[in-house]
Amino acid sequence: MMETKMNEKELLQFYVEQVKQLKESYKKDLTDKEMNKIFEECFALLDPPPKGYRSWLKIYIFLFLFLLVGSYVLMQVHQPTSSIVLRNVQGLIYPGLKFVRFLSMPIIKHFSSLTELYDESCLLENPYFYVNNMECWPCENVYSVINATELENQSIFDSGSPFITNSNQGPVYFKDIQSLYYSNKMVIDQHAGHVKSNKNISYVENLLELEMTESSDTHISWRINRMLPAQIIRSLFPRPRMISEWSGQSIERYVMIDGPKSEGFTLPNFECSYVSVTQGSGERTVVLKPTKECGHKCRSISVILKENYTLWYNWWYWRPISLPIQNSTNVSVSYITSYC
Repeated sequence: MMETKMNEKELLQFYVEQVKQLKESYKKDLTDKEMNKIFEECFALLDPPPKGYRSWLKIYIFLFLFLLVGSYVLMQVHQPTSSIVLRNVQGLIYPGLKFVRFLSMPIIKHFSSLTELYDESCLLENPYFYVNNMECWPCENVYSVINATELENQSIFDSGSPFITNSNQGPVYFKDIQSLYYSNKMVIDQHAGHVKSNKNISYVENLLELEMTESSDTHISWRINRMLPAQIIRSLFPRPRMISEWSGQSIERYVMIDGPKSEGFTLPNFECSYVSVTQGSGERTVVLKPTKECGHKCRSISVILKENYTLWYNWWYWRPISLPIQNSTNVSVSYITSYC
């Protein structure tokens, strides 16, 4: 506080007096030469690095980036070089990743929330991903969503064409989601406690205080990507009877909660190809748009997904959008997962 009240001249005079007192205090133990050396070392710590040092540092960084980019380009265009590098680097991959993990431990301890990334199969999705010469026959002659509620034929699942079936469960309402969280609060908070919404809602815990009215436009996306909460949510949305026991299910799944007036949203992409959208309660209109690879051969189709019905589609060919039903007054609860 004393320094803030002094002007520059008074501060300098105060500094000189403090130095004199310091010299007097250590006069018996240190010579003037030793004292001056200590002050010089202290001043050296305050001096910024020389400009020449900064210039060389920039040059080294530029050369490193240039060599890195050059090596990458060379490996892409020159196959023999790529083969030699890959052959000699194979044995270093695991030790290198182990060393990186060792270096990251202090960061993980300081930022514990980063551990959530361990369960991510993809940290950053490529928005420019495109498959060249992709075969579009599964969607080329599709003009509507097939109603397979009375069929038990497994071949329709393998065809890749979108269809709807009856779900083997009872209705799942918003209050059931609230009760499920209340009964498993500790596990859900630890492993799947976050949600995304168009309102000020960030945690599943906030759903206990949320009231969904007939005029609500709230949209909530609850993503589950760990085994324990996935097992819990299965009590409300069991495995479909038409899925073979040998079929693999992705751990990633979503519960979408929408008010009657909520806006449309694009369904997420999944790790597995076959995606199922089960309507627990309420109704939604699902528009299936063909992917950009097949947009020139296939057309958009739509279906009204009613309570206790499941929509099946292959995300290699379709990019669905979920839209509200006009004049609807019911809260929509949708469950989305995928199978391999």
